[in-house]
Amino acid sequence: MVALQVKTAVIFCGMPGSGKSIGLTVASDLDIPVIVMGDVIREEVACRKLQASPQSLGQIMIELRNQYGPAVVAERCIEKLQQVSSPHIVIDGARSEAEISAFKRVINHVKVIAVHASPNIRFARLQERGREDDALTEEAFYERDARELDIGIGRVIAQADLVIVNEGDPEELKAKTLQILRDEFKLD
Repeated sequence: MVALQVKTAVIFCGMPGSGKSIGLTVASDLDIPVIVMGDVIREEVACRKLQASPQSLGQIMIELRNQYGPAVVAERCIEKLQQVSSPHIVIDGARSEAEISAFKRVINHVKVIAVHASPNIRFARLQERGREDDALTEEAFYERDARELDIGIGRVIAQADLVIVNEGDPEELKAKTLQILRDEFKLD
């Protein structure tokens, strides 16, 4: 494996609709490279010529982990990290302790930030967002939550270095995230 330029990573985790993507927006505004772990699954779904839906994404997510191990998504992201020339990176969507461990093996300093919001708020956000792979029925929403919890996201959230409760104004979350990224990456 080629030595990575990335020395510091902030990894956002949280249940679907919690607000993790706001951290990505803030990072992009600061010109910090971003890797979205869910893109690995979306790419695999596209390679298999499947339609992106909560069911197909969930099925592929589980198949990949069963076939290649619980850290497969992180390992594929680490391959992408070899193309990053920045010493800093923001990673979105860790779902298991194995993924966090994989990143910690190759990145000097890893900080895990959990973004939390209640199920009612998250469900409403997903309905508003309307991405093709979002669970738009209550039944599909809770199935997706159960699948995420089965993979281990609850342990990642519970062991996060910092938890941000995101029940209010998106601008408040942006401000908190901006401060966290500035502190972690020692930006002025």
